Amino acid sequence: MSWPMYYQGEPGAFSESAILHYFPGQEARGLPSFEAAYDRLLNDSHALALLPIENAYRGPVTEVWDRLVGDDRLTIWAEVVEPVHLALMALPGETLKSITRVRSHPQALMQSRGFWQPRRYVAEPSLDTAGSARELAENRWPGVAAIASPGAARRYGLNLLAEPLEDYPDNRTRFWLIAQRQPPVLPETSVLTMKATLAFDVANRPGSLAQVLNIFAGRGLDLMKIESRPRPGFPFEFRFWIDVALRDAEAATLFQALADVQASVLFYRFLGYYPAFAMEGE
Repeated sequence: MSWPMYYQGEPGAFSESAILHYFPGQEARGLPSFEAAYDRLLNDSHALALLPIENAYRGPVTEVWDRLVGDDRLTIWAEVVEPVHLALMALPGETLKSITRVRSHPQALMQSRGFWQPRRYVAEPSLDTAGSARELAENRWPGVAAIASPGAARRYGLNLLAEPLEDYPDNRTRFWLIAQRQPPVLPETSVLTMKATLAFDVANRPGSLAQVLNIFAGRGLDLMKIESRPRPGFPFEFRFWIDVALRDAEAATLFQALADVQASVLFYRFLGYYPAFAMEGE
C-alpha cells in the first residue's frame, strides 16, 4: 500500500524543500492549510505529513502543535531541520528601487524584516511563501515583489533581485513527520539524537511544575525545550510542552520518568519517541 505524503504550502515552499532533501524520490502534495493536512492524516491511516513545528528565531508553529496534541491518533515519527534561505523576486524589469510592496507568509516577513523595513517597502502577508511568488507571476502586479525560497523564483519564472534576505544566516526550521502509524521509511542521513515529546497540565499551585521537572533532573535527562500553551477550558492556566533529548541515557530511563510524570499531572499526552535527523555536514 502506498503512503501519500503531504505538506502545507505550494510547490516551492520550504516544506517541499525539506521533503526533497530528506525523502528524495518521494512524491508529495501541497495542501492549502494545516487543517487540510490534519484532515488527510486523520482520514487515511497511511498518510504522512511533514509539518513545521518551530523556527529557530521566530518560535513555535502553535497551530501545528495545538492540533497534534488534540488528537491521540497521531504520533511524531521523526524530526528534520531545514535551513531557511529567503530571496526577493519580482517580474522581469523590476528593480530594488521600483519595488514598493513585498508579499510573503508572515513568518518570512518577520524573518527578513532587516532587509525590507529600511527600504520602506509595505509588507503584505499572504498564506504561503511560494504561493506569494505564484500569485505575483499570475497577476503581474507592478511594483510588487515576493519573498520566498530561490527555488520558487525559478519555478514561477521570476527574477531574483536580492538574496539572502534572512536576518540571521543560521536561520532554520524544524519539521515533524506525523502519521497515525510507523512509516515504512525514514530519512537516510545522520541521526543527531533521539527525542521524546510530551504535553501535560499541572495543578495551579506553587511547585507543581517544579515537581515534574525534577523527575527528569533526578534521572539526568536533558530537557531541550519547555513551552507553555493555553490550557483548553481553563482561562489563563497553561499546558506545557516538553522535548527530552537522549544522548547518553537509556530509553528505559526515559520511560520510567514518563511513567512518574503521568502519575503526577492532570493531563498527559505522549506525542512520540523519535529520531532527529540532520543533513550530512550539519
